[in-house]
Amino acid sequence: MNIHTSFVLLAALAVASAVTISSANAEEFKDQGLPYACVGCNTDDSIAAAKTHLINDMPISVWTDKDEYMRDDIITLTGHVSNPVKAGTGASAQVTVMVKNSVGAIVTVDQIGVGDDKTFQTALNTGGKMWSSDGIYTIYVQHNQNTNKVQVALESGMADGPMQPPSATTPEDCASDQLMVVDMCVPYMIEGGVVTGTDVNTNDGALIIMIEPTDYGTLTLSPSNEVINGVFMILVDNEQSDDYKMMEDGTIIVWFGPEAEVVEIIGEYVIPEFGTIAVMILAAAIVSIIAVSARSRLSIVTPRV
Repeated sequence: MNIHTSFVLLAALAVASAVTISSANAEEFKDQGLPYACVGCNTDDSIAAAKTHLINDMPISVWTDKDEYMRDDIITLTGHVSNPVKAGTGASAQVTVMVKNSVGAIVTVDQIGVGDDKTFQTALNTGGKMWSSDGIYTIYVQHNQNTNKVQVALESGMADGPMQPPSATTPEDCASDQLMVVDMCVPYMIEGGVVTGTDVNTNDGALIIMIEPTDYGTLTLSPSNEVINGVFMILVDNEQSDDYKMMEDGTIIVWFGPEAEVVEIIGEYVIPEFGTIAVMILAAAIVSIIAVSARSRLSIVTPRV
C-alpha cells in the first residue's frame, strides 16, 4: 500500500475515533505524544496523530518534500526507523539510500546516519549527469532487512540526453553509467574515485574492476546473470572484504579505501573472456572456410613416387 494512501486511511480512522474514545484513554494518548481524543477535535490534529502513529509503527518509512522536481532542484529526503540498530560499538545506525531512474539504472548510492530521534535526512541534487533523463525516479531505503521506497517525477531532464537501458552491445553503445565487460554493458556507479578498466578471469569466475580512488568511496554494480552468477566473495587488492552489500535485485555495493586499486567480484560463473560476439565471428569464419572448401573441392593429394 502506498504510504500516502496509508496516511489518508489512518487519518479517517483517527477522525472517526475522536468522537468515541472516552476521556479515560486521554492520558494514554498524551503519553504517546498524540492529541486528546474529544468531540470537536481539529481534523488537522487527527491527521497529524494518524501520521505519527503510522510512522512509529512502520519498520522504516521515507518521504520527500515534493512529488515533482525540475533539473538542478534539491530533493529533501526524510525518514524514520522504528528500531535502529547501531553499525558497531560507538557507531550510529545507518540507512542505505539508492536511487534508480525510469530504466532501472543506478543514479546514486549513499549511507546516512540515523539520529537519536530515530529519523534520518539527506539532500539529493538533481543537477548531475546521472539525473539527465526525464521520468519517475525510485528512491530505495534499507536498514538491516527492512526496506521501503518513494517515487518522484523529474521533468526537463533532456539537456544531456536520455540514459540508455543496459544491453549486450558494442562499447560505443554503452551509456555513460555503464561499464563495458567483454561485450556486455553493466550499469555502475562509483563515488570517491574512477573506474580505469575491467577484465574477467574465467578460471576463478571473477569480474575484475580496476579503480583509481580519490578518497574512501563505494563502487556499485548491477551485473546481469549473463555477466556473473552466484556471487559469493568480494576481494579488494587480493584481500577478502566484508565491506560490501548484496541487494535483493542483484546490485552489489562495495566500500573501498583510498589505497585500493582492484575490486574482484567472485562468482560461480563469469562471462567468457571471448564473449558472444567473438564466438559468433569465429563460428561465421569456420562456416565460410567449410563453404569455400566444398565449393572448390579442395583435397590433399599424396604425390606418386
